[in-house]
Amino acid sequence: MFSLKYLIVLVLSSLLFIVSCSSNKKSSDDEFILIGMQGPLTGSIEFYGTQTLGGVELAVSEVNRAGGINGKQVKVIAFDSKGEAKDSLITANSLIEAGVCAVIGESTSGAFLSSRSAFNRHGIPVVSPGATAEGVTEGADYVFRTTLQDSIGAPFLVDYLIDKKGHRNYAIIINTADSYSVSLGDLFRKHLKKRNANIVAEGRIFGEPTDVSVELKPLRGKNIDVVIYSGFHPEGAVIIKEMDRQGIKGILVGADGLQQAGLSPLVGDLGIGTIYYAGFSPNADNDVVRGFNKLASENSLISDDLSAQAYDTTNIIFSVMKKVGTTNCSPESRNKIRSGLLKVRNYQGVAGVLSFDNEGNALKSPFISEIIKTGTGEYSTTVAK
Repeated sequence: MFSLKYLIVLVLSSLLFIVSCSSNKKSSDDEFILIGMQGPLTGSIEFYGTQTLGGVELAVSEVNRAGGINGKQVKVIAFDSKGEAKDSLITANSLIEAGVCAVIGESTSGAFLSSRSAFNRHGIPVVSPGATAEGVTEGADYVFRTTLQDSIGAPFLVDYLIDKKGHRNYAIIINTADSYSVSLGDLFRKHLKKRNANIVAEGRIFGEPTDVSVELKPLRGKNIDVVIYSGFHPEGAVIIKEMDRQGIKGILVGADGLQQAGLSPLVGDLGIGTIYYAGFSPNADNDVVRGFNKLASENSLISDDLSAQAYDTTNIIFSVMKKVGTTNCSPESRNKIRSGLLKVRNYQGVAGVLSFDNEGNALKSPFISEIIKTGTGEYSTTVAK
């Protein structure tokens, strides 16, 4: 993973680059193909942004070594949104002013929803490698995502837990400060009811708590097989520790916000058995994934769904640019990129085979991963068959 020092230098360099562009008579488009990236490079969920940026940088390095896009080198302009809605909109406006051809957008749904309309109004294609919530591409012609939709992942995981694991008794915890967590919790709840599973308890947390002892009391003493948390790994870690302290049984389950690479460093062995769905698994048994794992390791990057989907997202944009003949970031060029993205079918990426539907959503299959500890003492995952 890139160091914070590196990221600060990158962001500052990007700012200086934009300033210099505004003062030069010759447009930067005459020299580079400009690609934007925004995400939480600092703050409590900076892991999501740094992993996304890492995947983008891998793809950019490769394409530049191979000669660039239609004879031009690619330059990335990255901005730190901290994963906050207001900062996401500010960084979106900065990328628009910079005149980028396309943007690898926010990796979280809430921030992506905040900034997507600005890109859409200015006709700049924006593709999120991580926004899984419902409706993030609706009514926006220039908005896409390469990640798995929660409406596919959540029911798929519930079916797996019931049919393969035999779990019938569930608790659901949502984060009421996060609209994404609330909507994802509702998806889990609806499918559990559809499958006639038992929802024996529900809990609510708010924001980024460090103590959830009171909030987890409704779960104490209940017969629970699975605790579903519809949020991200920092709060998931607090929940796991409190479950252990209070003797609450059951495995923690959720979406890609609970991914092993973020969770394991915070909880250690307490995270063993945690199950989540995602659009990628570094332990999928194929040569494409093994090749990406090696590439990520050589560049000090963790191979996970964030880095992999960001890598795929960037390469998909590049493949479209090459096909439509992009040599500048004019409105006409951006419109051609947008039209080209809609035609992407059966793209073989490191995160599986992907096609876009007519609303810019990725059509792809989920991976279900369970956190384990290997014989060497390292944390990893197994992939459900």
